[in-house]
Amino acid sequence: MAFTLKAARVNAGLTQAQAAEKLTDYFGMAISRQRVMKYEANPEETPIGFAKGFADIYGLSVSDIVFSRP
Repeated sequence: MAFTLKAARVNAGLTQAQAAEKLTDYFGMAISRQRVMKYEANPEETPIGFAKGFADIYGLSVSDIVFSRP
């Protein structure tokens, strides 16, 4: 089953702010809630590194998340 980026986050039980905190820890650099919001609104703009980061913090594989607009 494939999830949108937002659905994957919600399924993981995280807010955008919590996802940003986890991504900050994952990448070792500050990631804002606005950046998470941007990629949820425009998933096709998500860089591959961020796609991997989102998948890892949400406990999914990259192929489980749809990085395109519906």
